Amino acid sequence: MHYKGWHSPNGVLTVGSEGITLNNRDGRALKGLLNRGLLVAYQRNRSNKAFRDLVRSYINVQCNALLELSRFQDSYGMHWGAAYTGQNALAQMAAIDTLVAAIGVN
Repeated sequence: MHYKGWHSPNGVLTVGSEGITLNNRDGRALKGLLNRGLLVAYQRNRSNKAFRDLVRSYINVQCNALLELSRFQDSYGMHWGAAYTGQNALAQMAAIDTLVAAIGVN
């Protein structure tokens, strides 16, 4: 699960931040939506342990980057693979989706 156009070399999502930026900001919302969708796939596919392990690992990488690199107190930035540079509404929504996904897979 590593598309070079969307991820840094260490697997952190960059779409909507350092990577792809779209004029309509869909890429910024995609970060959270992708993790939310993976959580749903994880929950519905109880029989494939390898798939579930892969999804859990992927979401945990995103959550750890969010918590360790892109947080200032109770605010989350859009650049998950870099230092916190400020927050906005889309960054907070993407963070919530990712945090909830991490709770759901752990």
